[in-house]
This record gives sequence, structure tokens and C-alpha cells, in this order.
Amino acid sequence: MVKGPLTSDEVFFTEALDQEAVGLKDAASSSDWASCRRIFASYVRRTLDRVRFSLIPYETPENIYKLPGESDSEACKRIEGLRMVSVGVVGDFSARGRVDWTANPTVNGYKEWTWQLSRHNEIKMMAHEYRLTHDEALAGTACAIMRSWIEDAVCPPLGTIGYATDCWRTIECGIRMGANWPYILFSFIDSPSFDDGLLVDWFKSIYEHALRLSHDRTGFNWLVMEMNGLAHIGLLFPFFKKAGTWFDDAVSTLDGQLDEQFYPDGFQYELTTNYHDVVVNNYQRLFETARAFGRALPDSLRSKLLNACHLYVKLMKPDGRLPDINDGCKAYARDLLLPKARFFMDDDIAFVLGSGKAPGWTSTVLPYSGFVVWRTGWGEDDTWGFLDAAPFGRAHQHEDKLNFLMHACGRDLVTEGGNYAYDDSPMRRYILSTRSHNTIRVDGADQDRRSHYEWHDGDINKPAGIRTDMPCDDDIEWAEGVYDEGYAGVDDHVVHKRRVLFIRPRHCFVILDRLSASTAHDYEQLWHIDDERQGDGFAHLDIRVLTPGARCDIVKGQDEPEVQGYIALGQAQGSYKAVDTLCVHVNAADVLMCTVLQAKVDGVGALEDASLDGMALTLGFPDARLVLDLAGHLD
Repeated sequence: MVKGPLTSDEVFFTEALDQEAVGLKDAASSSDWASCRRIFASYVRRTLDRVRFSLIPYETPENIYKLPGESDSEACKRIEGLRMVSVGVVGDFSARGRVDWTANPTVNGYKEWTWQLSRHNEIKMMAHEYRLTHDEALAGTACAIMRSWIEDAVCPPLGTIGYATDCWRTIECGIRMGANWPYILFSFIDSPSFDDGLLVDWFKSIYEHALRLSHDRTGFNWLVMEMNGLAHIGLLFPFFKKAGTWFDDAVSTLDGQLDEQFYPDGFQYELTTNYHDVVVNNYQRLFETARAFGRALPDSLRSKLLNACHLYVKLMKPDGRLPDINDGCKAYARDLLLPKARFFMDDDIAFVLGSGKAPGWTSTVLPYSGFVVWRTGWGEDDTWGFLDAAPFGRAHQHEDKLNFLMHACGRDLVTEGGNYAYDDSPMRRYILSTRSHNTIRVDGADQDRRSHYEWHDGDINKPAGIRTDMPCDDDIEWAEGVYDEGYAGVDDHVVHKRRVLFIRPRHCFVILDRLSASTAHDYEQLWHIDDERQGDGFAHLDIRVLTPGARCDIVKGQDEPEVQGYIALGQAQGSYKAVDTLCVHVNAADVLMCTVLQAKVDGVGALEDASLDGMALTLGFPDARLVLDLAGHLD
């Protein structure tokens, strides 16, 4: 069996390293590899700048999984027994006595288990625990585990597709080099367990990482992680001959990607809150390391990234969390912005962090990435609404255009399927589909952008085509988007236009869905509601369906004939719950569907009655009757 690292002593000491800087010239010229190993190990231990590296704040590893109720210390003890946890599933290697880096103990072969294990998040956690405890037994286990990875997880040949391995996908290469391995190295370098043999093999592996990241880079958020990793190699380890070239190449690529991957309104082009943060976070990691080691970065990076950080403020819900758009996340904006504020700051970001006054604006439109956010204010009890009128994301997309979300009374009321494990389960297929979102299906079919999706470089500067009037003098704000890109298997050109009216003083949304086609279809309008049902209504949400001739059903926790009435609680397998889903059906060619949603907010007059007479929508409140002429909203 071939063992790693594959780089020979000859190649490493004559081609990879700067012989003059390290002092290897005489020993290498005589092929005295034993002396070269000794000289190199001594040089590294002597020159690694531990003080500068200590200036970088510790970052908890991404995608770190522990058992329920388990502390970091307890998790480290578990790992010492070779019981590893990846994506929430235990892999027990205690009997084998060595981690199998290609294993997959999940019940359905969930590939993320194997891939994420090789990110070495758990070993970084052990390194942090070692810094706190100086427990040499812990260091011994961690170093043995890392030695086994270097030996067993052999680097693939150059030219291997970035995603086509178990242990050396380029995303993992970038994460290891740009986040985890530097911390592990600087933590254990002075431990007796980190001997010269491991040190030399470690840096041979780093060299192999640099070659792979230089040669087999990919795109999207992966490319940013790859280049962050390559930049870290060039910055932290200048004794490699190509360190300067690697650093300059990576930084130049990262600078260019800010123009290629970010819309002018600040959203990363995959249009998911999760990967938006992944991308920004990788830039921030590079800023942290560059600052600590006195290395300058282009000024252009800072201004572009400030715009990207401001997106968290624009999207933030009253509870401080972000909506989980596409393969997104419901992370707290404050938690995400806090480390980034060391480099990217303005008054609005300061407000999210707990200092400074609330922004002078409330509702906002992202005209390029295609999202609209309404809000009554910036307090925890305010009402927030959201319309997705976006183009199809560059990756991690859901078939959910014109999806609507609503947060009020301190909770998500109109919610959606969310994000789930990247497996091939019925739940994963459900959350990707139109039926897990609050928009329209046609004849039981979902939106179908994926089958004909194409991206053109100029699209990043193309407006999304939202029509808006925000705000209006009469306290009614509105925005409209269009979906006309087809439904799977529907041989007709169906056009869905959704206009959302926000009656701000009443915490009330009016949703107008106009469907048009050449023949009649079954239009199914969906509303996923996470609220306590009380008789015929809900505790915090008043929803009125005013569509003439509509049939309404409520589905909850349905598995057959198709999954419906669930929302994911996180990305871990099995993490979801049932919710009420209102399914509104109407059969027609052309139809106007009208829905009224009001938050039951203390001090705001509750909607007493609502009616639709032709184009006249009447909303009755305790203190007034509001009549809206919808003809003006059907232009």
C-alpha cells in the first residue's frame, strides 16, 4: 500500500524549499537527506513566529459536531479513544486502533461524513484544549491521528478533479490550510509528540496541498476557500521557493472574485446566507493572519467586503437571525459580524453589535440579487417580511422564486422547509423543491429553473427586475417579482406575478398572485406556518384566503404520496419537524389569488373582517375600514 506523503526527500529539499534561507545547500548537494531533515526541523522550530500567530483570535471550527451535552474536554477524551463524530454520526475506530479516513458509518452512505472528517475540525479542537491544559497524552493522540492521515490519505495526482476524492477534495485542502492546520501546527509544535519525522512529513504534505490548490482549483465558494488556503501557505511559510508566487496569485484571485461573485448590492452570487458567510469568513481569516504577520493586502478588498458585511444588517430578522435562503442558515447576524468588525465596520454594523443607534432606514430592496425586506422597525417585537424575487443562485439553489417569509411576535410565522443534510433523502429533495416554500405549484409540478439554467459573467451586474414603491405616502409599501421560467413537465407558458403590499401601521401583508396561461391549470398556493393552531386560526397569525372558488386544505407531517408539511431544524440528518401547511387550490387559466396576513401584535387593531369584491379589497379594523383598489396593482 502506498504511503504518504508522496514527495520524496530529494524533491522536497532541492525543489520545494529555499535552500539558502533554510541552510540546506551543502547537505542537499551531497544528498545527505538525514542531515537535511534535521536542519529543516531545527529551522522551522526556531523561526515559526509563535508570538505573531497568537495575535490571531481563536475561531471555533466550522461544522464541529459533539455528542449531546458533551463539553470540549469530554469530546477530546472521546477522540483519544478513536471515537470520531462527523455530521453528528459516530465512527468508532477503537478496535482498529487507527482511523479509517475512507470509512462511512452513516446508514445511507452520506458522503459528507467522510469528507468533513478530513477537515480535521476535531483535531483543531484538541489543539485548543492542549493550549489550555498542556495534557501531553492528548497531544500524543492528536499527533498520532494526524500522522495516520498524512500516511493513509495519499494526495491524488495533479489534474484530479477538485471534488473527486474522499480526503483531498480541494475544498478540504483550502479549509485545512486556511483554518485548521496552522492552528494545529502552532499548538503542537513544541510538544514531544510532534517529532522531527512528523514535522518533515507535515510540511511535505503542506507542499502537496500548495501544488493541488495551485493546479486543481475550482470555482464558486470553493475557490475562495482554496485561495485562502494557498495564501496562508505563502504567508506563513516563506521558506518555500514559491511562497511569494502562491501568496500573490491567491490574493489576486481573491480580489478578482469579489467582482465576479458579489452582486453590486453585496450578496454573494450563490444567494444563500450560509455560503455568503463562508465566503466572507474566508476573506476575514486572511485579513486576521495578514495583520498578525504584518503583510499588506489590497485596499480594494476592504471596501468590497464592507458592502458584503452590510448585507447581514439588511436581511436580519427582529430576533437577530438571518433567513435561511436557499442552502442557508439561521445564524445570528451579531455572531457572524463580531469577528468581521475588526476589519469591516460602519454605523449599521455597530448597531447589530450592540452599540450605536438603529439604522435610519427600515424596509429595503436588493435590486441586483433580487430580495425585498419589509420591517416596522428594529426592535425584537417588530414585524418583518421577505420576498425572494431573485435569479437562480449560482449554486446551492432551491426552486423557490417568489417565496414569502414573515417574522412577527418574536417568532417565524410564515416559514419554509429550510436547509437539510446534503444527502439523497426524500427530506433533502423536499427542501430543494417548490413544495417546501411559500409560492405556487402548477398541476402538482415544481418550478424548473435547474434543467435549463445558464450563468453568464455579465449576469452579476444585471438587475433582478423587481418593481417597487417603498415607501409610499399612504403607509403602504409594495414590491413585485415575476416567475415565468417553466414548471417541470407542464407544456404551457405559465406566468406568475406576485405583488406584496405591506400596510406598515397594521403589521399586515396583502399577497396578490396573478397566474396566467393559455389553458386551465390547478394552481396550488402554499403557506408553511410555524404557529400554534387555535380552533380555526393561529395564536399569532391571522391568515385570510380571499381567492374566489379556492379550496383550502391543511397538511402536516405528510410522507405520502409526497413529503409535505415539514421544516428542517438544521443540516443534521433526521433534524426536522412537522408544521401546518395551508394548501390553496384553484383551477383556472387566468386568476388572481389574494391572501391577507396580519401579525397579532399587542396594541395594533386586529383584522375583524376582509372581503374581495371584484377589484375592491376591504379590510376592516376596529378603528377604520381600508378599501384598496387592486386594479391599480394589476398593471
